[in-house]
Amino acid sequence: MTDKSKVDQLVDWVDERTGVKALMDEALNEPIRGGARWAYVFGSALLFLFVVQVVTGIVMTLYYVPTADHAHASVAYIQKAVPGGALLRGIHHYGSSAMVILAVAHLAQTFLYGAYKQKRELVWVIGVVMLLIVLGFGFTGYLLTWDQAAYFGTKVGTSIAGEIPGVGPIQQKIMLGGTELTTVTLSRFFTAHVFLLPLLLALLAGLHVSLFRKAGPAGPYHNRDDNKVDRFYPKQVFFDSVAMLVVFVTLVYLAMKMPAELGPVADPSSDYLARPPWYFMPLFQLLKWFPGPWSIVPTVVLPGVIFGALFLLPFLDRKAERNPFKRPIASLVLLLTLAGSIGLIFLARHQDRTNPEFAEKLKKQEEEMHAFFKAPFEPQVIGATTAMVGATGAGGSGAAPAAYMEHCADCHGANGQGEADLGPPLTGMSAKPRRTAEDLFKIMEDARAYDLKKPMPASFPDISEADKKAIVEWMLKLK
Repeated sequence: MTDKSKVDQLVDWVDERTGVKALMDEALNEPIRGGARWAYVFGSALLFLFVVQVVTGIVMTLYYVPTADHAHASVAYIQKAVPGGALLRGIHHYGSSAMVILAVAHLAQTFLYGAYKQKRELVWVIGVVMLLIVLGFGFTGYLLTWDQAAYFGTKVGTSIAGEIPGVGPIQQKIMLGGTELTTVTLSRFFTAHVFLLPLLLALLAGLHVSLFRKAGPAGPYHNRDDNKVDRFYPKQVFFDSVAMLVVFVTLVYLAMKMPAELGPVADPSSDYLARPPWYFMPLFQLLKWFPGPWSIVPTVVLPGVIFGALFLLPFLDRKAERNPFKRPIASLVLLLTLAGSIGLIFLARHQDRTNPEFAEKLKKQEEEMHAFFKAPFEPQVIGATTAMVGATGAGGSGAAPAAYMEHCADCHGANGQGEADLGPPLTGMSAKPRRTAEDLFKIMEDARAYDLKKPMPASFPDISEADKKAIVEWMLKLK
């Protein structure tokens, strides 16, 4: 008998302290009723996608700055200047959509196979909660680029959330951290997207797998293969590995052929026409048909009915029958829901292209996005230091003067965008007849003597005339 190698000795040492061999044996030798199948790859592919999103997200946070004056520029830096940054961001961008697609596909397959029955109620319920978290990832991550589409899309989304009877206003204020989208909002979305949701999804995924193993695989919906049993290794491992490889290669291909888009920095004073991500497009289209007070139907009632029915499904459908062909009503409801959602997405896209009311506006916005995307990265000078950012001040007015950054930015924001409960936005001064250069000089000389809703402190800092002139000229250029 030969001596064990150093590697085998190390494995034995770890196993004695962790029991890893028993865990691996249990995982790889799990019995699969009816045999290994390609239809069972969705769960493993989703777990793989989650890992990809976590890894790519962690790398991007090494460069990302979650503040209103640097978020967009730091994303531009990742996209245009970091080696491999465009590929990394593209994989993360398309990975978020892939998670939604696979989560819906996994849920639909489980529904069709009736795999929520036979002591698998909790497995199904946790799966529905995980779908909601995946959608939450899409909503919170959308704002982080802080470009025009992200800013105004999130503004519309939070406004809709604020219309929910009873809890709406409080919910909206918690999401925004005030009444407007500011650095506080961005910080909250970043925290939820990077810390809270991943932790919650990881915990639920572990519980989901544990309960699944406790209940055992449901097997095929018919009984003819019930006597056939495969082990998870090697056949199902091979199927899952191929599925993961296909998913990853697809993400890389999309990231290289169609890089993730990035438009100009958010300009709160503009009249940008917002559109949500594709997976929220069905509700957006329904909003056109339920205007005014009826908007509660697509925003609250319909989602509440759908997800309420999903949660209660295993407790309402107690029949043993799992064959989708012998459950025609359930199968038809699923088919109509999926077909209707896809149809609404295409209808919304079609109306955007053909409706003269906003087609030209959307086309111009897309051209501006492409122009910014193709432009080379340019560092921005802030005060006396050069930051790793690529956008100028609000509305493209150039960097704020050093005196403004020192004395005014804490209340009015680094780009004049305003800060909740501190100072109002300074954007659009040139569009207000009562705010000429002379007016602004007077405000800086004696703020409380001027008719302001929120006058500045009486002890306004002593700023030189040259610095005041520079600040006024900069404010008048803010769009």
